[in-house]
This record gives sequence, structure tokens and C-alpha cells, in this order.
Amino acid sequence: MIPALALAAAVASLALAGPPAQRPPGPKELQELLEAIAAEAPRLTPGTEVAIAVQKLPGGPFAAVNGDVPHVSASSAKLLWTVAALEQVPLSKVAPPAEKVFRTSDNEAAGEIIDLVGAEAVNAYFSRLGLRHTALTSWGSGGRRRKPQNSPDEMDGDNYFTAADAVSFLARLARGELLPAEKTAEVRTWLRWTPRQGCGGWLTARLPAEVRPRVEHKAGWLPPGCCSDDAAYNTLTEIGLVPLPDGTEYAVAILARRCRDWRRQERYAERASCELYRSLAGRPALDCEDSPAAPELLPDGGAPPPDCE
Repeated sequence: MIPALALAAAVASLALAGPPAQRPPGPKELQELLEAIAAEAPRLTPGTEVAIAVQKLPGGPFAAVNGDVPHVSASSAKLLWTVAALEQVPLSKVAPPAEKVFRTSDNEAAGEIIDLVGAEAVNAYFSRLGLRHTALTSWGSGGRRRKPQNSPDEMDGDNYFTAADAVSFLARLARGELLPAEKTAEVRTWLRWTPRQGCGGWLTARLPAEVRPRVEHKAGWLPPGCCSDDAAYNTLTEIGLVPLPDGTEYAVAILARRCRDWRRQERYAERASCELYRSLAGRPALDCEDSPAAPELLPDGGAPPPDCE
């Protein structure tokens, strides 16, 4: 395990290099930072398995740790399902259920979005995009169970993706490669309706106050007691687009599972997000250690999802 001093050194080496607009971190620097962050997991959240991927946009370096390891996607996949539907149907049909999906991660509304095109069409879309380890395998809502026959089913009946696939998807969304401009803009607006702190707000919780409202993300969670086997789940996923001071942004996926202590896993995800921002934004003074005091409601209303316990 790389000790905490190694993480501090990796962060400092990027921060001292100057703001990203002058000298963006290269692939080697970014990879070293992710490895140092991932190596802190055994100490900060014993038992947690981590996968992290990040890319500076529009076409900057990509780095990953366990980037191709499939994880249960939980509710983060609702973003991917929404875009798959929007590729084929008008915005006016997707918008009503999308509000519930992104404000409160509503499962019934997610099922409505899948049904606009069909579960097999969602997987066909992923295949066309070349997402090698991403699939909708099963989704129950509205009194029915959707089990598409074209899922590779790499995770024994669960929906899944990888950190690398998620970042690839986000990068293409941000570059306008997945949808027409109007639909892309609407999806990016929906991604700002999500929680900023507390359950479902881990990506933003420790970022600077002026940055939090502009982050576009979708979290997922299967906490202790939710599912059949705590040893297999205890899943926390965060995928999103984070703006930087130089006017660019980065795509990130932080996937964590199988923790022994859910609160530690939450704090780890918050800290990992903060460490990435501190380095990519050139903000060495940013404090990534302090936990947020309380959940924060979005300015435009909407209740956050229930606490993850």
C-alpha cells in the first residue's frame, strides 16, 4: 500500500506544476495520482474495492485504476439509459420521467424511460458505442421485470459498467457526439438537478462552494441491508463532469463496493473526488479532509433522495 505521504506527494507534484491551462498533467502524472488515491482505500475504508477513471476534456489525458473491472452500476446507469432513449425518441417524451430520475433517482421513472425504446435497444446502443463491459441486464418497476436477451450478463443478473466505459460515455456526451445540441444541453441541465451533498452527492460534497452547483453527475447506491448479500454489494457509484477554472472540464467515474463501513466508503469517495479536483484545478490549498456539515438542497428546488442507510 502506498502511504498517505505518497498521496500528498502526488497531489503536490501536480499542484506545483501550475494551473492546468499552463501545464496540464500528462498521462504519467495523472496515472500516478489515481494510483496513489486508490492505494489509500485499504487504510481509509477497509474492505472496499475501488475503480477510478478520469479524462481531461475535450481530448486530454486519460488514466484509470481497475478501469476495465465491471461494477454493479446502481442508479448511475440511469444517465446512460436516458441518453439511449433520447437517441431514438423526442425530448418531449423523455423529459417528464427524467425530472424524477435526476432529482430523486426514481426507479419507476427509470423504467418508463427504458420502456420508451425497450431494454434490448438500450443494450444495442451500448454495443454501437463500443462500451465493452456495460449492460442493462434486469430492471423491475411498474409491476414488471425487464430481462433483455442481449445482455452479456457479466455480473450474474446485475446491471453493470466499468469506470473506463463510464468516462468514455461522459466524454462523448460532453463533446456533443451522442446527441443533437438541444438534447445534449437538456441532459446536462438534468445532471445539475442531482444532490450536492449527502446521499448521492459524494462527487460534489468536498468541492469548492462555487463549483458544486455546476457539477453534472449521477450517483448510485446499494447500501448495507438493501440487497441479498452485503459482501457482494454495499455499492457506491459516482460518474460526472466537473468544471475547471480554465473553462475546461473533466469526466470522472469513482466506483466503490463491498465496504465494511458504509460511512467510511462515502467519505473515501468524497475525498477521492476532492483530490482529483485539487490537482486538475491547480488548487493546492483546497482542504479535502473535512467532512461536510449537512446536506445541501439545490437552488432550484427538488428534494434529495433518502439517506443511504
